[in-house]
Amino acid sequence: MELESEYDLIIVGSGVAGLSSALNAKNKNVLVITKTLSFTSGSSPLAQGGIAASVGEDDTAELHYQDTIEAGVFSARSDQVSFLTNNGVSAIDELIRMKMPFDTELDGKLGRNREGAHSRRRVLKAGGDATGKVLVKTLYHEALKQKNIKWKSETFVQNLIVSDNQVHGVLAYTKNEGWVNIYSPRVILATGGLGQLFGHTTNPIEATGDSMAIALRAGLKLKEVEMVQFHPTALNIKDGNSFKLLTEALRGDGGILVLEDGTAFMGKYSPKKDLAPRDVVARAIWSEMELGNKIFLDLKGISNIKNKFPTVTSFCLKAGLNPLRELIPITPAVHYVMGGVDANSSLPLGLGVAGEAAYTGVHGANRLASNSLLECLVYGKSESERVLNLKHKTRKIQVEHPDVLMIPSKSVLVNFISELQSIMFTKCGIIREESSLLLGIQMIDDLTLRINDKTIAFVKPIDYTHVVKWLELKNMLVVGRSLIGSAIYRKESRGAHYRSDYPNKNSKWDRVKIRGVQIETISNTV
Repeated sequence: MELESEYDLIIVGSGVAGLSSALNAKNKNVLVITKTLSFTSGSSPLAQGGIAASVGEDDTAELHYQDTIEAGVFSARSDQVSFLTNNGVSAIDELIRMKMPFDTELDGKLGRNREGAHSRRRVLKAGGDATGKVLVKTLYHEALKQKNIKWKSETFVQNLIVSDNQVHGVLAYTKNEGWVNIYSPRVILATGGLGQLFGHTTNPIEATGDSMAIALRAGLKLKEVEMVQFHPTALNIKDGNSFKLLTEALRGDGGILVLEDGTAFMGKYSPKKDLAPRDVVARAIWSEMELGNKIFLDLKGISNIKNKFPTVTSFCLKAGLNPLRELIPITPAVHYVMGGVDANSSLPLGLGVAGEAAYTGVHGANRLASNSLLECLVYGKSESERVLNLKHKTRKIQVEHPDVLMIPSKSVLVNFISELQSIMFTKCGIIREESSLLLGIQMIDDLTLRINDKTIAFVKPIDYTHVVKWLELKNMLVVGRSLIGSAIYRKESRGAHYRSDYPNKNSKWDRVKIRGVQIETISNTV
């Protein structure tokens, strides 16, 4: 095993949260690690919505706060929501300083859009429906200018190096050196979400819950990981390992959910109709599909759709569909996890977590549209500042690493992953109940035993990606079991978590309440 140099800060993940963390570590020796070849892959560049911030004259951070609390079904942490929304405008100002090309109105002012469950037009976009791609490009190019930031691609972080409740670095598997110890007194986990645990997802192939698995192996806690958001509208044609997202902004601009005969149906599920929160819309669509109905988006009423939504238009045309003339088939798909590594608990000294990998408490039971990129910007910065204020030294500790000399063949791994995805989607999907959840746990335990059964074909790894696929599967099993366990524990229905055997909310899970028009914190909750 080779020994790497010591850094002031290691950031695992190069999405918006990771890049934001790196950019705020001024004059420090920073290493950004990604398991892929590209530093601009992952979920961040795929974000079509935008960045929510109260930049309008008719808007305030307080209104943004209220919308976030209500969308989260009153289970978000009010202090964290306040922190997020109060830092929205400054985050946008910083991006403008970096010359991010936001979409503007004819008068040159920032273009403001409205999405589901927002009371104001506060969603800022770039490139129409390519905000994530433009944002990552802006941050990455800014980071490349910083000589203090180093980069290491095709490096899979397996474990934290921790001793005496203090971080000393990471254990990683690299394409060229094999296993390495990379030392630092500070590590930020920012590898994104876990969508690939499910068969239906908008997430890219990299979204395997790596940070959460790393945390679990270090004895840390995940919180509210059962809160998995199914985006209501993914193009119902699978493209490789995922389904293409059809942004919620389409409905904000006049798109309508309809049955095959063109009949709108959301009115019978919510007074907000097509602009209801995502969990409501996803369950409504699923309920109609369970009745045997095919569901479509009618986009014919959106003017200038090619310019407003170039990404969506491209997806549709490549699938042989013309959104100007045809209904677009859609399906709910796993899009985002509101829970993650508990960033509010007692983490080892020097450890931070940011972005979708983290549970900050800002989303509650249902993330408000376009709050995710804002969270990555705000908490990427704050976690970097927090850990860099900690003063301690690194010890170069030797740690054990997994044996990857012989592993299951690639074809066997693909089959195991498909089996896990089926378990998660069928036993812990949009609508859940205890018997199927318990069966899901049992099936994951059985699968965990079988992946180590030497009667299957174990071979010498072909390449780096083969080893990574094996390590990812192990991560997915650990996180999947934790997710189902959390879904069993939460005996209520709230937001993205719906239990048919406990269809109502349980007040013990409330974190805030409304008194008149005021939202108040409740202290005596789980």
